[in-house]
Amino acid sequence: MKPLSYLRLFKFAAILVAAACTSSINAQEAGGIAGSAPAGPSSSYQVSELDYLKISLFVADELQFSTELRVSQDGSISVPHLGSIEVGGKSIDEVRNALYEPYNRDYYVNPHIEITVLAYSERTVTVIGKVNRQGMVPFPSEKGLTLLEAIAAAGGWSNDRLADKKKVTITRTSKTGEKNVISIDARELTTKDYPLEEGDLVNVPERIF
Repeated sequence: MKPLSYLRLFKFAAILVAAACTSSINAQEAGGIAGSAPAGPSSSYQVSELDYLKISLFVADELQFSTELRVSQDGSISVPHLGSIEVGGKSIDEVRNALYEPYNRDYYVNPHIEITVLAYSERTVTVIGKVNRQGMVPFPSEKGLTLLEAIAAAGGWSNDRLADKKKVTITRTSKTGEKNVISIDARELTTKDYPLEEGDLVNVPERIF
């Protein structure tokens, strides 16, 4: 091959390398921090007791620490430098802010904190009464659950004639132990369903003739 051909080949290879580098940089910019944790739950998800979390802290794209931990029964976690932090019932954004402020103030300059839920605690609602399968129904951690979805998951109405759809009740217990009974006319839930909360007790009574 002539010298000129070698020169042209070298220039062509250099162009390919430069293009590949540019594509890699753009991909990193679009994807965030290289080597960061996978996309976590929505920022509005509320952390619950016994959730299993992964917390990673970066400064200027450099990983400072990454820890996996389970939320305790009292809703707290223990993280490096800070010790015990209350997270139960807080959204992912609220937990991130609760960590950012003391870390930024005392330990790291403008840290980037990533929080991933590696495993959700088991969550259920209970459906009893005139349904085909009484008992506990899984409560999806991210999506949530509605009244009609819970009844469908319990096998549906056991008998359309005997199930009193207009007097369905939801018993909801607050964190302080206070019970609140909500009466629902399920016949009216045609365009908008009623959202449930973890731990709700749904009762479909028998119609009295």
